[in-house]
Amino acid sequence: MGRRMTLKGQISLCLAAFFLALAGQIFLSFYQSGTVLRELDDQMGNFNAISRFQNGVERSLSAMEDYRWEYGDAKALTEELHSAFSVTNAWLWRIEGDLGTVSEEQYLLYNAVSTTYDSYTALVDQLEEAVAAGQDAKAAQLYYNKIAPCGGYLRQYTQQLLNTAITDAQGTYTTVSALSDRVKWAQTVVVALCLALGCVMAFSVLTLLTPVQQMIGASREVTRGEFDSPDLPAPRQPEMAQLTEAFNHMKHSMAEQVTTLREKNEMERELHRQKTEALELQNRMERSRLQQLRSQIDPHFLFNTLNVILQTAGQEKAYRTQALITALSHLLRYSLMSNDEQVPLAREVRIVDEYYSIYHVRFGDRVKMVWRISDSLDLTETMVPSFILQPIVENAFKHGISPKEEGGVVRIRINPLRDKGLLYISVCDNGVGIRPEQLAQLKAALAQPGERWEHIGVYNVAARLRLLDKRGRLVIRSHPGRGTVIRMYLPLVELLEEDLDDDTPVDRG
Repeated sequence: MGRRMTLKGQISLCLAAFFLALAGQIFLSFYQSGTVLRELDDQMGNFNAISRFQNGVERSLSAMEDYRWEYGDAKALTEELHSAFSVTNAWLWRIEGDLGTVSEEQYLLYNAVSTTYDSYTALVDQLEEAVAAGQDAKAAQLYYNKIAPCGGYLRQYTQQLLNTAITDAQGTYTTVSALSDRVKWAQTVVVALCLALGCVMAFSVLTLLTPVQQMIGASREVTRGEFDSPDLPAPRQPEMAQLTEAFNHMKHSMAEQVTTLREKNEMERELHRQKTEALELQNRMERSRLQQLRSQIDPHFLFNTLNVILQTAGQEKAYRTQALITALSHLLRYSLMSNDEQVPLAREVRIVDEYYSIYHVRFGDRVKMVWRISDSLDLTETMVPSFILQPIVENAFKHGISPKEEGGVVRIRINPLRDKGLLYISVCDNGVGIRPEQLAQLKAALAQPGERWEHIGVYNVAARLRLLDKRGRLVIRSHPGRGTVIRMYLPLVELLEEDLDDDTPVDRG
């Protein structure tokens, strides 16, 4: 059993046959119009030319027959003859007189007409000259003796030529009619063949569209996530069967991928939940350890002792010492606050200033701190978590500026990013910087929270930023010998007017 022709081959073969039949139909149409109809048109044109020529001869003969030679209008006769001869001259050359296209009898008659017409026109010219010279008798004698007999012969030859042309045309018409009938029959066959091929192609296209429509419906179900529909049946055409098989395979593959993605998403959600719980546990452990460290010193005893020292310094007029003790007291009181409490940014700024005043007394002009706070930011109405800025500044002085013999500057910049709803804080120093390997370890440690004994303030702030908001983050950049910059992004919280009108008192420090 031979291999079955593909659908593409069938359609291509039908198209080739269709265009071939169409070309045959066009050829037959051109042949009919170019051969059959042209032959009839030529004959009709020949009849018309002979008839028009005959009418012109009759006009000239009638003009001379009706002319009164003794008192006639010579000018009117001349104009009528010129008009008649313009007609005969115009149509004589259109009469078919080629022996290759007409019969021998028609050819001879045409030559007789042409020769007689030449003689006739020459005699008429002589007559016009005689009439113009006033020689009416000579003109009349010329007409009756020569022109009238010549005109009679010309009339006779023209009539015979017309009759012969009609007789010859009858035979030609019979032949042409038979040829036209055969052409019409061939055109009918070609049209029927074109219709049959069109039906075959239409059936092939409909056969092609049926599985395509099925695949369209199935693809819509796949788009809606419905993968449980039964597989499409394989058509008889090899190409469509392969396409249907590929579609069914694709549907099963997509179903497996969707199932895998769902399972992966479930696993990622579970892993994220576990990480969140672990981070929360780590935060609780940090709080517990901080609370444990704080509980080692009795706050009341410490504050009472500081008050005694403060009073003693005042009595001794040691005002510088008194200011240092006051700043230390503020720091200790602020450090005992809950890390989850939201405080005005003005309090954070003041605590950093208190810390700097203590550090400046110790190191003198070796250290310097510069603030750059946006004018569009109201420090008393902007809320931040407590103790979020001081550990970073302390880290800059302790690890960046102190090891540098000539000291340095710590620059603090605070800007609101209102389009993103974030508060941007950067702490930049021109200290010793961090070596690349230590910086890589520090970044890795910040990404994986755990037990830390160095840079504990930085780790604590980074962990609190992550818990505070998913957009909160801490970024470190450093170059050895050039300094370090720490950038923080936390939610921008600004009190509204109704919050300011609240009767609840706000601790301004």
